[in-house]
Amino acid sequence: MESASIDHPVLEPNPDALYTLELVAQLTGVSSQTILRYQEQGLISGVADGESGACQFNEDALRALRRIEHLRTHFQLNQAGLKLALCLLDEIEALQSGLRARR
Repeated sequence: MESASIDHPVLEPNPDALYTLELVAQLTGVSSQTILRYQEQGLISGVADGESGACQFNEDALRALRRIEHLRTHFQLNQAGLKLALCLLDEIEALQSGLRARR
């Protein structure tokens, strides 16, 4: 019996998109309270909506939140460990980007 392959469209993130706290919670499976706590701790950044004053999040925040949750759940890092790991990962990405630019 042949296995059927299903074509799934590749969804490219919109770098200009902003997401509400509720939508970010749905997309990531992280509670709104936890997201706000991460924001207060400086682990993720939000963007204030000028009209409503509500905090919204961009693709960078979504990616950071997914990274935080991966580190927290798989490696059981506390807040200090998360901050250090995120800083080191950002540094690695910057170094890799610099190397690619030189090639």
